[in-house]
Amino acid sequence: MSTATPLVFRPNPLQRTLALLLCAGSWFVGARAVASLLEQMPPLHAAIVGARAVGDDPWLAWLLMTLSIAAVLVAAILLLASILCLVLMEGTQVFVDEMGIAVELAYLPKGFAHWLGAGRIPWKKVGTLKRSGPLFVIVCDGRNTEGAAGEPLSPIRFLVVDEIERLVNLILERSPNITFLD
Repeated sequence: MSTATPLVFRPNPLQRTLALLLCAGSWFVGARAVASLLEQMPPLHAAIVGARAVGDDPWLAWLLMTLSIAAVLVAAILLLASILCLVLMEGTQVFVDEMGIAVELAYLPKGFAHWLGAGRIPWKKVGTLKRSGPLFVIVCDGRNTEGAAGEPLSPIRFLVVDEIERLVNLILERSPNITFLD
């Protein structure tokens, strides 16, 4: 068995910079949306109080307030998703050696990283390589899906990395049971 150093694939620096700019821009837009909502709350509240004092039904003001709060909640979810994408973009590393392929998500806790797709699969057990949105997914073949310690091997996922063509070719060359799905 050779002790050659494994090949390491990381995200392209341009992709990392674009992800950082997208995340920062999303945060600036989100902060402006929250500020705008907070600026408009006192006039909406005054309109509701004024409509009730006159005897009108303030349903339109309530609808606007509810839609504003819902929009801010959706924006917050999108901002958290942008942070997750940035962390995945910055921290994904794919290691290829004689034994198999491993994906490491460096900036995330181990359990969360495993849930998102970090792990290791030996070459003999690689069954399928497919794309799922921006992620590449490697799934074990259906025959033997247990690792060395008897734990089940879960699929590994990684974002597009630098030299993706080279990585896919390495996976196709070294895996005897592979099928490719797009």
